[in-house]
Amino acid sequence: MKLGVITDIHNNITALKAIVEKLKQMECDKIICCGDIIGIGPCPEETVQYFMQIPNLIAVRGNHEKYLLEGMPTEYPNEENMGLEEMKHHQWEHHLLSAKSIDFLESLPYKINVSYEGFNISIMHYCMDRDGHYIYYKANPSEDDLKNMFADVSSDVILYGHNHCRNICKADKLYINVGSLGCPAQDKNLARAGILKLENGNAEVQTIDVEYDVDTVIQLIDKINYPDSDNIKKYFYGIW
Repeated sequence: MKLGVITDIHNNITALKAIVEKLKQMECDKIICCGDIIGIGPCPEETVQYFMQIPNLIAVRGNHEKYLLEGMPTEYPNEENMGLEEMKHHQWEHHLLSAKSIDFLESLPYKINVSYEGFNISIMHYCMDRDGHYIYYKANPSEDDLKNMFADVSSDVILYGHNHCRNICKADKLYINVGSLGCPAQDKNLARAGILKLENGNAEVQTIDVEYDVDTVIQLIDKINYPDSDNIKKYFYGIW
């Protein structure tokens, strides 16, 4: 069985289309998304509408969906460490989402457990505490970090995202973060994903990098000039 794995799309429909096409070519049985469909990029409504049409899709919500559905800070400083321009950005994108898109995002849970080929798999955006807050660790968590972060998860395989960095660790469990699909940072024009292959009692991960026309995304960001776009280009698209 082949499971396509994606995470952190962040309103980048151009990168999403490139990856979905690649995963179709590689004959994945399902596509699993670990959250953060929205946020950051220039095309919130278009991205969600396209995402909704992906066949054989399993998806959870991330912190950016949480901001939309459960509220976000309105004052600074705040526990999310969210600046004023970042707040304006979220307000901008939230107003662009249709009722249909919001209903779809609201239908997504925070965590899904599935079983395929004898493997128990947990899908989530990141580790959360008992109060529903995301617990922040290093950008590249070590084996010990991962064991602590997901200590309460008993599955054989944990699929997660959130910190945008690819990190695959085989320890007591198989921990898989395939890296952000929609925020290339220093990779410039690469959309990232992965394939989890389950066969004959073995679980293997193949990483996927697909080149796409990131310049069209940057040009659209410049054209719209939405709130916090300068910081977004710098930190999430590597444009300094």
